[in-house]
Amino acid sequence: MGDALREDWLLRRPEPDLAEVARIAEAEFGATGTLGELGSQQDRNFLIGDPAGDASILLKVVHPTVTEAEVSLQVRVSDALREAGVRTPRILTAASGQRSLAIADREGGESRVLAYETVRGVALAERHEIDGARAEELGSLAARVANALASVDHPAARRRHQWELGNAAAVVERLIGELPEERRDACRRAVDEALQRLDAVRPLLRAQLIHGDLTSDNIMLDAAGALWVIDLGDAARSWRIAELAVLVADVLGRTGSLATAARAVSGFAATCEDPLTDAELAALWPLVTLRGAVLAVSGWSQIRIDPDNAYARERLEHEWRVFERAAALDPDPVEAQLRLAAGLTHRAGLAYRDLVPGLDRARVIDLGIRSEALDRGRWTDAGVEQELARAALGTASVAVMRFGEARLSRVSTDVREPVDTRSRCVELWTRPGATVTAPFAGRIETGAGFAELRADGVVLRIEGIDPAVSPSSGEVRAGAELGRVGAYAPGLGRLVVARRMLDAAPAPLFAGALDEYAPEGAADPSALLGLVAVPDPTRELRDEQRRREHAMGGAAERYYLDPPRFERGWNTLLIDTRGRAYLDLVNNVTAIGHSHPRLADAVGRQLHLLNTNSRFLYEAYADFAEKLLAHAPDPSLDTVIPVNSGSEAVDLAIRLAQAATGRRDLIAAREGYHGWTMAADAVSTSAFDNPSALASRPEWVHLVDAPNDYRGPHRGAGAGAAYAAQVGRVAARLGDEGRPAAAFICEPVLGNAGGVMPPEGYLAAAYDAIRANGGLAIADEVQVGYGRLGGAFWGSELQGAVPDIIAVAKAAGNAYPVGAVIARREIVDALRDEGMFFSSAAGAPASAIAASAVLDVIRDEGLQRNAAIVGAHLRARIEELAARRSLIGRVHGSGLYLGVELVRDRETLEPAQEETARICERLLDHGIIMQATSERQNVLKVKPPMTLTIAEADVFVAALDAVLGELEG
Repeated sequence: MGDALREDWLLRRPEPDLAEVARIAEAEFGATGTLGELGSQQDRNFLIGDPAGDASILLKVVHPTVTEAEVSLQVRVSDALREAGVRTPRILTAASGQRSLAIADREGGESRVLAYETVRGVALAERHEIDGARAEELGSLAARVANALASVDHPAARRRHQWELGNAAAVVERLIGELPEERRDACRRAVDEALQRLDAVRPLLRAQLIHGDLTSDNIMLDAAGALWVIDLGDAARSWRIAELAVLVADVLGRTGSLATAARAVSGFAATCEDPLTDAELAALWPLVTLRGAVLAVSGWSQIRIDPDNAYARERLEHEWRVFERAAALDPDPVEAQLRLAAGLTHRAGLAYRDLVPGLDRARVIDLGIRSEALDRGRWTDAGVEQELARAALGTASVAVMRFGEARLSRVSTDVREPVDTRSRCVELWTRPGATVTAPFAGRIETGAGFAELRADGVVLRIEGIDPAVSPSSGEVRAGAELGRVGAYAPGLGRLVVARRMLDAAPAPLFAGALDEYAPEGAADPSALLGLVAVPDPTRELRDEQRRREHAMGGAAERYYLDPPRFERGWNTLLIDTRGRAYLDLVNNVTAIGHSHPRLADAVGRQLHLLNTNSRFLYEAYADFAEKLLAHAPDPSLDTVIPVNSGSEAVDLAIRLAQAATGRRDLIAAREGYHGWTMAADAVSTSAFDNPSALASRPEWVHLVDAPNDYRGPHRGAGAGAAYAAQVGRVAARLGDEGRPAAAFICEPVLGNAGGVMPPEGYLAAAYDAIRANGGLAIADEVQVGYGRLGGAFWGSELQGAVPDIIAVAKAAGNAYPVGAVIARREIVDALRDEGMFFSSAAGAPASAIAASAVLDVIRDEGLQRNAAIVGAHLRARIEELAARRSLIGRVHGSGLYLGVELVRDRETLEPAQEETARICERLLDHGIIMQATSERQNVLKVKPPMTLTIAEADVFVAALDAVLGELEG
C-alpha cells in the first residue's frame, strides 16, 4: 500500500476561494452574512450568518480526494438517520436541485460542497463534562445510529479511509514515525497486542455501515437537552462494534474512568436491536486501543503537513491520552468489566450461583422516592427499612434492597444537612444462619464479618457473614460455601454486597445527590446476583427534561435552568429523585402542605364512591360552598360558583360583572397577572408574564397605576387616596365617553409584584370610586386569599374593604384543580340572561371534597394563626438581615405572603435583577426553593405552605444571609 496510503491519508485541508463559498451560499441556499469557520482535521466548515449574527446554514467543503460518490454516501447516511428518528442536521437541497455542489480549490483541485441546516447547540466536547449518565446516553445514541444504518447499503460504503478501524494497522505502520521518538515503542507494543486479540475474533464480527466518528466533538447538545449527530464524513462499512469502540475511546480519553466508559457500553447494549456477541465484546478493547493509536499518529502527521491547523494542534495531547489510557489497562480484566456492563457474565459460558438460597425468588423492597410503602410520612420513621425487611420476609426467604436507588427512607428532613441516600450496594435480607455461596469461582479473602471474592478483575465484597463460620482465604469453586449469614437483629440477617473494578479502592456505599452512580470503587454488583438495578436518576432526570420540553414546548414556564425532578412532597418539603429534600418557599398552591393525608384520604375515598359533573345532585358541593361562605367578608356575598382554576375564576368574575351591569369595559391595575383565558389575560398587564402586555390590551380594558408606594408615582402619606383617585377619574371619564366601566379588578395584595401591600385606605376608596360610577369591585384573591396573610382570611379584609365579587383558586384545592367565584346572588342571577353556567369538572364530587378538606385543615390545624405568627417572625428576621445586607431594599407583604425586594441602591431603587437570579440558583444549593417575581424580577417571593415552622423560617434566613454574603464578597 506504501505511497498510495500517504497520498490518500496525509491531507492538508482544502483552500477554497472564500468569495466563491459566499456566492454559493447566497445563490444556491439564500444565505448571506459573515463566514465563520469551525475546526476540522481535513475538511473546511463555514457558518454563514444572517445580519443579526445568527448562523443560518453550515457549508462543508470536503477534501478534493473525497469522490462525489463518497459525498452521496454522506447524504444517504443523513437521510437514513433522520428517517430512524436520530437527530442530525438536514442536508439541504440547492436551488439547482443538487444535494452537493462543486467548488474549485485554489491549488487546482475540485471539492464538493454540502449545505446543512444549523442546530442551536454546542458540541459536548466544548462545554460539558461527561459523567456516567451522559456516557450511558451516548452509548444509547451510538446504538440507535448503528440500528438505523444496519440495513443501509451504498456503492461507496466499502471505501478505505484513515479512520476506519479495519485499516488501523496500516495507518499506524505508515505514520508511527510521526510520533515523538520516545512514544513509538509503547505504541508499537500496544498495537501488536491489540491486533493479535482482534485477529482471534475478526471472522466473527458483524459488519455494516457505521458513522465511524461518534465522539463528543461530533455530538451536539441543543437547548432542550437533545443530542444531535454531526459530521458524517467518516461513514463507511466496518464492524458494528467499531461504532461503540470509537465512542468508548473518546469517553476514556476525556474522563480517565473505566467505569464511565463502561456506562457507554451499558447504554449501547440496552439499545441495540441485536445483542452484543461474545466476539464483539472480545474485540472492543483492542479496537479502543487501536483507535487511540490511530488518533495519536494521525494527529502528529497532520501537524507536520498542515502546521497552521490550530484544531489539530489543540487535540494532540487528548489523542495521545486516549491511547495511553487504553494501553495501560490489562485487556482481560477490562473485558470482564465491559461484559458485565453489557448485561452478560464476566466470562463467556458462566452461570452464576445464588449467593443465598432463595435469591432467585427474592422480594424487592421499594425504597425509592415514589414508594407506596413510604407514604403518609412513614419515610421519616427511624428503623423503617428494618421494618419493611421483616415484613417482606413473612412471604419470601430473601428480600432485596437495590443498587442505585435514592432511598427515601434515608432522606434528611433538615435541608441544611443533606445525607447520602443513593445506594451503591445491594442489601440482601434473610434469616440468620443461611448459607452464603460463591456465585463464581475465584480467590476468596476474608476478614471480620466479610469476604471478598476476586476473579478476572471483578471484586465482590460481602459483608454480614457470621465471623464464627467464615472460611479461610484461598481459591474456591463456584457454589462453594463462603460462610453463614450473621445476625443483624433478632430474627434478621443482612448482607451488604458491593463490587469494585480491578484494583480500585472502595468508594462509599451510599452517594450524595450529585455523586457518580457507579464509580470503579462501587460498581453495580446486580448482574452477579441475578438482580436488576434501579436506573441512574441523573439520566432519568435528563430524559424527563427532554420529554417535558417536547410535550409542552418553549412557551411553558418552568423553574430553574437545570431543575431538580420532584416526585414527592411532604408538608413544607419537596424531595427530588436523587434523594435530596428542599424547603419549599414558593408554593402558595399547597396551602396545607404537600401530600396532606387528610386531603389524600378524602379525595381517594370520594373517587371510590362517585365523581361526575355538577349537574347531578350530591352533597359534596353544597358542603364546600357553605364552608367557604362562612369565611365571606360580608353576608351579602352568599353565592358560590365552581370553576377549575384561577384563570377561570377571573374570567367568570369579569363575565358576571359585565352581565350584571350591562357594560363591557373594565379598569385594571398595572403590573397585575390574572390568568391565561381570553378575559383574564385581557386584564393582565404584567410585562414579565407577557412582554407585550401593555401594547396588546384590548380597547375595553383601561389601566391605572399599581398602588405601590415603594417605587410607584405616589409615596408616603396620602398615597392610598392618590392611587384610588385615579380609579375614580378613569371611571368618570369612561362614563363621560358613554362607555361606563362594568368593574374594577385588582389583587388586594399585589401578588405578582411580590406581596406589595397597597397603601392604607386604597382599596376601600377605589371600591367606592367604581361603585359611585355604577360599576362593581372584583377582588382577585387567587394568590393571596385563604388565610395566608395571617391577619385576615381575605386580602380585602386587611384593607377594610368588601368586594362585590371574589375570585378564588390555588390554595382552595391544595393543587387539586379547584376554583370558585363568590358573589351576591343578584349578580349571579344576571348571568341567566346570557345562558346557564356549566363546567364539566368544576364542582365535581372529588373537587368539592378536596376543597372542603382544605378548609377543614386550615381551621383544625390553625394555619391562618400559624401564618400570622411565623410570618411575623420571618419578616422581623429578614428586616434584621436588611440592616447588614444592603441589597435588601424592602420587605413587602403580610403573614406568609412576603416579598423581599432587592435593589442595588436604596436611593435610586435600581433593581438587582441579575443578583436576584443568582440568589435563587444559589439558594437551591442550600436546599431552598425560591423564585423571583415582579416586573423587574428583583423580588424574592416568599409564599410557602402555611405549615411553615419558625425553625424552617430561620433556615431560610440563614441561607439567604450566606448567599447575600457571597454576593457582597
